Amino acid sequence: MIITLKISNVNLKNLQPYEILVFSDEDLQEFLSQGTVTKRKKQYLMIIHHRQITIECPILRLNDGRYQVIWPSCKLPNRPYPVFVYLYAAALYLSSKDSMRLISQKVIKEFGLATFSHSTISRFLKKLYITLPYLIGYGAQITNTFGSIISQVINRKHWDNQKYIMAQQLNKVICPVLRSAPEFGNWLANQYWKDTNSFII
Repeated sequence: MIITLKISNVNLKNLQPYEILVFSDEDLQEFLSQGTVTKRKKQYLMIIHHRQITIECPILRLNDGRYQVIWPSCKLPNRPYPVFVYLYAAALYLSSKDSMRLISQKVIKEFGLATFSHSTISRFLKKLYITLPYLIGYGAQITNTFGSIISQVINRKHWDNQKYIMAQQLNKVICPVLRSAPEFGNWLANQYWKDTNSFII
């Protein structure tokens, strides 16, 4: 599993962690040797496949007194579903002529969710378009790691030409999520984090 460290909502004796890092599995083992995993854990809820899951994130106290929370890359802050669910919804919308309402119903069925609002797709797409300049740079890596996928973008009546071009560019980047949702979604979230120190949304 790809691991990231996250700082929000952490307050241990008013010692706020201030560094955010990303690790491979091997690097994480080395990092853990620089401190002690405390008995306390931060808990976050996530919903997938008809289950509400509690993610327990260990808290590491570094030898210099700082604290870090070990955070899985599939979890987005203040979002109930894993990152790949949002990416899947966006990719399905871009490559389908279905409305956002119909796409939200397909996402609910695919991932066993109780709800998934069609407006979430619209909000998520707006945020992805902002990150598009970074995401385009992953094209070669995506092809090498996940293979080449051809997915046609369906032009919407309310899009102008620029929006259609952006939709095509975004779709080229995120369409592998339709074939390997968890693996691709977690990988993309991790890559974006490495480059920007920000969550993808």
